[in-house]
Amino acid sequence: MPAAHPALQRLADDYAAWWIDLLGEHNHVGGIETTRWLLQRSGLGPGRRMLDAGAFVGAAARLAAEQTGCIAIATDINPDFLAAGRDLPGGSAVRWVAADNRRLPFRDAAFDSIWALDTEIAYHEFNRVAAPGATLCLCCEAPSDSRGGLDAFIEDWERAGWQLAAHRPLSAEAAHTWRTAEAELVRRRPYFEERYGTRTYLRQLDAVAYLVQAYERGEQGHALFVFRRAR
Repeated sequence: MPAAHPALQRLADDYAAWWIDLLGEHNHVGGIETTRWLLQRSGLGPGRRMLDAGAFVGAAARLAAEQTGCIAIATDINPDFLAAGRDLPGGSAVRWVAADNRRLPFRDAAFDSIWALDTEIAYHEFNRVAAPGATLCLCCEAPSDSRGGLDAFIEDWERAGWQLAAHRPLSAEAAHTWRTAEAELVRRRPYFEERYGTRTYLRQLDAVAYLVQAYERGEQGHALFVFRRAR
């Protein structure tokens, strides 16, 4: 569906990307409801520093700043995404920094809560910039098999000094998201083919179809995680 706000619509017009057109500003599995779920468990409040890493248009950072009074910083490697986020409601309450998750331009122990919502998880950098007692809020692909993959994912963070505080499986929601996106791309093919061009349209349809198959076969899963670092 077309983006409602002019800033997001301009971005959608400039970038041929189904996830902008169909997922909108909260462009992760579960949308704003999962953002709120994480926010309730993040420990954020007035004066506490939040990093929304790989933020796209910083929907989580803007919501956190508005609802908790935290100091929110949103980073993304694409400055066009940050410029759109600055123009969206609440954008003036967020600091916008062009940066790669793998090379964050912040001092050690700078943040009280680090967020990565369906973006690259940079273990070393997130560990480096997390303050003692910080939370780590993730919406991400997660192992869904019965061979200990999820346990291993959690144990990797535990070895780095984090403890799991909350976990919510989202595999069913993710599968539904990808199925809905695939159906919408097919149903509105003339519209999306005109927007993206035939070749780009077919590539994106193939990518979404792959996600549908991977989740329906149980080869991939999705989940929310909140970890807390030892003080």
